[in-house]
Amino acid sequence: MKPFWPLLCFSILNLSACSSAPSYRPVPLPNGKIIRVLAMAPMHFSSGPDALMLRYQTDIKVSDTAALRKEVNEIWPSFQTDVEKGNFRAAIVSANEIPSGIIIKEGHSYNFVFKKADDGSWKCTNDEN
Repeated sequence: MKPFWPLLCFSILNLSACSSAPSYRPVPLPNGKIIRVLAMAPMHFSSGPDALMLRYQTDIKVSDTAALRKEVNEIWPSFQTDVEKGNFRAAIVSANEIPSGIIIKEGHSYNFVFKKADDGSWKCTNDEN
């Protein structure tokens, strides 16, 4: 699997507020689908393990969590490779709608949180609800 790791340097702050150019980086998945990566960066929490977060732009409305989960299932195997290379025990895949609006752009997001179990397997905590 081709890892996302080289994108780690693509910072969340790398978004251009005054430009109409896309603020994402196209990344191909093994199945040929292209995802639009907005950012990938480690997240540090005061309680709980650090996590690697992948923010990407989706055409799916975040209210359609079943369709989002299917899309994340396609993304997770490649991203998991990077999470494990970085020795993270948690990961977040953040699906972000395309912002809409004329003057003030608004977009919604939905996060899928993955945690590594003691046996080495990964579980999506969203599936526990």
